[in-house]
Amino acid sequence: MKLNFYVSALAALLFTGHSLAATEVSPKLKQNLEIMRNILQTSLEQSQHANVGRISHSYLAGQGVLFRTSTRGQFGHYFAMAPLPPAAPMPVIDQAAIAAISARASAAANAALAGGNISEADIEDIAEQAEAQAEQMMEQQEQMQDQMRELREQSRDLERELRDIEREKRDIEFARKVGKEDAEQQKQLSQLNSKNTELQKRLADIKQKYAAWEQDFQKKRAEQAKLAAQKQAELITSISVNFANTLCDYGASLREIKDDEFVSLQLETSQGRNGKDIYWVFKKSDINQCVSGKLKAETLLKKADYYQY
Repeated sequence: MKLNFYVSALAALLFTGHSLAATEVSPKLKQNLEIMRNILQTSLEQSQHANVGRISHSYLAGQGVLFRTSTRGQFGHYFAMAPLPPAAPMPVIDQAAIAAISARASAAANAALAGGNISEADIEDIAEQAEAQAEQMMEQQEQMQDQMRELREQSRDLERELRDIEREKRDIEFARKVGKEDAEQQKQLSQLNSKNTELQKRLADIKQKYAAWEQDFQKKRAEQAKLAAQKQAELITSISVNFANTLCDYGASLREIKDDEFVSLQLETSQGRNGKDIYWVFKKSDINQCVSGKLKAETLLKKADYYQY
């Protein structure tokens, strides 16, 4: 027991001494990081990154600074319910246009990660085309959702009528058993059978139509998800280009970050439990070279570590 007491006391003493010896981050370093945070925030906002939130940062001694931001909301959440125009034809989605936009976005993302020269104007042009296609898909899905809802309501009404017919038929059948069947009952039963047949046919047609629309709706939802993934790739590409350009233009403000440390950016993508954040890690020595003009922003981006976790 005595041995345990002395060991615990010694550990507490060592821990206390170590805590007291911890160094404080210099005011100049704090100022450097806050200035760069403000520059990055302004740069992202001016580049129309509406889905990116506020930037925060933290510093790890010997490793460098980590800036963090996140995408607000979920990619691909474009659809809201709207009244259905009575006889409006549903727009036709241009599959070739979607494929072309997707190809441009993929090419831009690959070029940026490979250190190619990608301008903000090119990225914004791709984003505008994707947004136009997204709005068209939104209109079509809104109409389909309303029409499918109307079919479900019609189906429920028909099923209710069929139940009423079956109940009336049972009442007539019961009356036939306990009494003499008259001509009026025969007429009513014949009318109910005819109406039952008609309603069964209408119900079958509605269910068949609904099944076809449901299949088409799910197909378009898959197309919309693909477009959402493309928009995410566009945003990530744009942020990476923007971050590299900002470091080249204003990296001199990070004077207190040592040359063997790193400047990193973490993008939280808001995709639930299975989502992965995006990271870019730049060497401070590479940033210095870009600031001095020895490296271009495209080369700086190519030299950075890029990964998901």
